[in-house]
Amino acid sequence: GAGVSVSAGIPDFRSSQGLFTTGVLSKDLLDANVWKTTTKASSLCKILAKMHQECSQASPTPFHVALKMLDKKGGLLRVYTQNIDLLESKAGLSFGMPKMHSPQDMPRCIPLHGTLETLACIKCCYQSPLHLHVSTLVTGCLPLCPACEQVEHERRIIHKRPRASGILIPTIVLYGQPHPAADHLAQAIMRDANGDSRKVKPDVLLVAGTSLKIPGIIAAVHKFAQAVSQESRGGCRSIYLDQKPLSSKWDDIFDTWVSGDLQIFAQHLIRSFSHQFDHSIDDAIFSKDSTTISILVQDLPSEAIFFLKGKDYIFLDIDHPFYIPEI
Repeated sequence: GAGVSVSAGIPDFRSSQGLFTTGVLSKDLLDANVWKTTTKASSLCKILAKMHQECSQASPTPFHVALKMLDKKGGLLRVYTQNIDLLESKAGLSFGMPKMHSPQDMPRCIPLHGTLETLACIKCCYQSPLHLHVSTLVTGCLPLCPACEQVEHERRIIHKRPRASGILIPTIVLYGQPHPAADHLAQAIMRDANGDSRKVKPDVLLVAGTSLKIPGIIAAVHKFAQAVSQESRGGCRSIYLDQKPLSSKWDDIFDTWVSGDLQIFAQHLIRSFSHQFDHSIDDAIFSKDSTTISILVQDLPSEAIFFLKGKDYIFLDIDHPFYIPEI
C-alpha cells in the first residue's frame, strides 16, 4: 500500500499527513466520472502532474530493496501493489499486468491501480508517455490525442463531417471504474492462490502499508490468507505490517500484527538475507510477565513492536536485530 512509499517522499492518503487528511486531494477527484467535469478534471490534472514529478524523483525504499532481495533468493512469488509510483520496477522487479494465456511470463509485481507512466486516449487505443505531457497537465488541461487529430485532419481533406478528438488521460484506475484488465487480474490472483504451473503455492502473506479499504483488495487478501493457512506448517503465516491495527473483523484473517516503522522491518529482512547479524539475544531484558523482550540500543528514530502469537517483541535498533524463528 501507499505507506510503503512515504519514506521515498511520496505521500499516502489516510495518515495524518496524507493527501486526504490534509485536503490536498479529495475522494471525489478520484471518481471515475472526474474527467466529465471540467473543474474537477483540471484540479486532478495539476495534482497528478505534481505526483508524477515526485514519483520520477523518488528512489526505492528499503522495503522495495528487501522485496528484490527476496526475489533473488527465490522466495518471492508475487507482489500486488496499489501504488502508482513504479518504485517496484525501479527496485528491479519485473513489472506489469499479467497476460491471460501466458502464466509462465507473469511479472513479479502487478500494479492493481495502474501507474503514472502513460496517458491513454479515451476513444482509441493510442498511448503516450506521461512525461511528454507534464507541461500541459500542470496547466490543468488534458492533451488531445494526436492519433485522433490525425484522423480528423484526413477527414477534413476528403470533406467528411468533423468529429471530436479524444483526450489523453492517465492510466490509473479510479473509484467506480471497471479495471481494464479485470479478467487477467482475477486469473492471476486465482493462479497465485491455488498454485502456479510449477505447483508453487504461497506459504506466507505479508500485507504492508495499507488500511485495506478497497473492496477488491479486501477480497484478494482474504483469498491469499486462506491459501497460506492451508499450507501452514506452524508459525505466523498471515502478517499485517503497519503503524495502526486493523479493526477486529480482521482478527481471524491475520496471524499477527507488526506495529512500527515498516522500513525498519525491511532493514531487518535485508540484514537477515545478507547474513550480517548476530542471532543471539544475550542483551535482552525479559519483563516480569515474560511476554515482552526488549533489546537495549541507541539512536533509533522510532520503535517497531512485533506482535507474535500474543507476545510482544520490541526492537529498538536496526543495528542489533535478532532472528525470529516463528516468522
